[in-house]
Amino acid sequence: MDNLPKIDPEFKSLIPPLSPDEREQLEQNILSHGCHNALVLWRGIIIDGHNRFEICAKHFIEFEITEIDLPNRESVKLWILNEQLGRRNLNDATRIEIALAKSEMIRELAKQKQILGGRVKSRADKLPPKTSNGMETRDVLAAEADVSHGTLQNYQQIKKESPELYKRVKAGELKIGTAFKMLESQAAKHLPQQSEEDLAEIHARLNALKPLLNKLSIKLERIKTC
Repeated sequence: MDNLPKIDPEFKSLIPPLSPDEREQLEQNILSHGCHNALVLWRGIIIDGHNRFEICAKHFIEFEITEIDLPNRESVKLWILNEQLGRRNLNDATRIEIALAKSEMIRELAKQKQILGGRVKSRADKLPPKTSNGMETRDVLAAEADVSHGTLQNYQQIKKESPELYKRVKAGELKIGTAFKMLESQAAKHLPQQSEEDLAEIHARLNALKPLLNKLSIKLERIKTC
């Protein structure tokens, strides 16, 4: 039992779970053809292949393992996130969340290095980092998630302004574009509406100002001719 691969909850939490249909399909494939893809371990801990391991353990199916050498847990977490970004079966929302998690992790590692190095932070450290070719952080994130800049911006606005729509997008119930249109529609409904009485009053006030405006216009013309 001690030789079995171990599961680290933090590492596993970085990996988007399979849908019930995907899990069932994977189980049927392994039952029919065996486990062809080796589990990837770091110091005896699974970092890729949690579902395969659980299915194989459930049905007593043999599996292969491969160990990779990484210096620390932070490096492992970045490796996991990079591997997940390479998956083809993820929706845009999931890919964006992974890219955001990776970006935040890199930021934290950079801060730790600054602290350890004793470097005094300047005002410039508070600005969003740029790549060597001048692309803003948001553009880098969009490229990392393989989505457009607009899709990323819409997703972040949904996440900020509508927890309910954000939850449905993350669950795959709504596409980002559809959810954003719903968000815009909700916002439009909450815009203040002018009643007919209010509009009539505004119109009356504008009419009342016309004589004064005419007088000012005449005075300006006289000043110009002087």
